[in-house]
Amino acid sequence: MTRLSRFAPRFSRAHPHCSPTHRRLAAVASLCSLALALGGCDHFSSDEQRQAEVVSSFYRIHLQHHAPGLPSADELRQFEPLLSRALYALLTETEAADARYHAALGSQAAPLIEGDLFTSLYEGATSFAVQSCDSDAQRASCQVALRYHQDGADESWNDKILLVREGQQWRIDDIEFIGNDQSSQREYLSDTLTDTIKEAQ
Repeated sequence: MTRLSRFAPRFSRAHPHCSPTHRRLAAVASLCSLALALGGCDHFSSDEQRQAEVVSSFYRIHLQHHAPGLPSADELRQFEPLLSRALYALLTETEAADARYHAALGSQAAPLIEGDLFTSLYEGATSFAVQSCDSDAQRASCQVALRYHQDGADESWNDKILLVREGQQWRIDDIEFIGNDQSSQREYLSDTLTDTIKEAQ
């Protein structure tokens, strides 16, 4: 698998009449249809189902935009209800650092982050399925099967979404980039963002 090159070398998206309950049920139905190929969604407890809904919503938004590098302002705005306060703050700080970097070096400066930021594969994913979720009272992790099937390429791998409970809501707090069996790297989204901020200084 081609691993995401996190840093560039220096040289070089609801119906207006749908109620929140209706939208929530629609999200569950969508998630179940995705999970059927992996045994259906009956194996999720109610709490795990809520965790899986958050993860599913996150990937649906991201696959809709499917843009490399840092998320656009619109994508980040859609992500905000799904992210922990800490991860959202880190993403916005990275966006600000990136803006300062390009303001200083000009529009010809290479991107600080190239390729897909939220999956193990440089090209990103074209489909996903939440396989399982495990949790204690305050933290959870969900295994996600991802696939890139486009332009003659076909790659499959797993990544892990880490969640934290904030109030009564589960929010995404980090991503562990696991990759496939050939990938020896173990990286976290938070580390990537922190390193990007340092690179921008």
